Amino acid sequence: MSDFTSAKTSHRHGVISVLVALPFVSLTGLFGKFLTLSPLLIVQGRTVFAFGALLLALFFLRKKIFFSDLREWLWLALSGSILGVHWIAFFQAIQVSTVAIGLLSFASYPLFTTLLEPLFFREPLRVRNVFAALIVICGLALMATSSSDDSNTIISGSVFHGILWGLMAGFGFAVLTLLNRGHVRKHSALLITCWQNGFAALLILPWSLSESWILSGKELGLLFLLGVVCTVGGHTLLINGLRHVRAQVASLLIAGLEPVFAILFALFLLEEIPSLQTLLGGVLIISTTVFIIYGTEQKEIPEQAVSK
Repeated sequence: MSDFTSAKTSHRHGVISVLVALPFVSLTGLFGKFLTLSPLLIVQGRTVFAFGALLLALFFLRKKIFFSDLREWLWLALSGSILGVHWIAFFQAIQVSTVAIGLLSFASYPLFTTLLEPLFFREPLRVRNVFAALIVICGLALMATSSSDDSNTIISGSVFHGILWGLMAGFGFAVLTLLNRGHVRKHSALLITCWQNGFAALLILPWSLSESWILSGKELGLLFLLGVVCTVGGHTLLINGLRHVRAQVASLLIAGLEPVFAILFALFLLEEIPSLQTLLGGVLIISTTVFIIYGTEQKEIPEQAVSK
């Protein structure tokens, strides 16, 4: 009985950690509009600031900084690379379209999680997941046809490209979440976030060197906020939450609430007003992901009790 109570408390703490992370994570997309830099340079600045801040934090807190197992370094290199690609696609989606299009397309990532889990953990693929994929496609189609400058064109080019980049970002984040699932219980969130950002920065560097690195004070300040506040704060809390809840439960919370926060922030800070059709498509996507993942929360507490 005590194991069950402990698991229930642990699960609650994990959910709270994810919820606290969401405002920080939701603000991230707006930096794609605040900054006129390329996605490559935005992600390069973000990861460098985040890596530096986290390394200092680990040092002053006298926490473990390095790994002794080569397999852990290989996992960090792989997951850090995926993180970098995910962020580039994410900012590209927002820059070529809107915050709403980028975030709502990205919100399909829990569906990728449920479809990929059978490959990662040998779990059976359910028919309802395939059915959910079809509904999400309908939601994406609604968003894709929501606006077009040319009356003879059904799909707006910028919206279509934004959706494609958003889906790519969602797929990358789903893979990253599943890769993290087997490791977050063994290491601190600070340590994992630190080295994933470090490897992401290293991966991007050869390509970002071709960009102009002459930045204004305002741009440096925004990159600092993005790297330290949104990344160190949000991403660390998010990984900490994954220590106590399954990837699907975290996906449910993020997919359901992050787009809502982001659209509200964009409305007040950027005066971006999404069309009704875009919102309807988003409702289809979010409601479908909530439906497909909802049942997993009921299984979470017994699983945590066993793992304890």
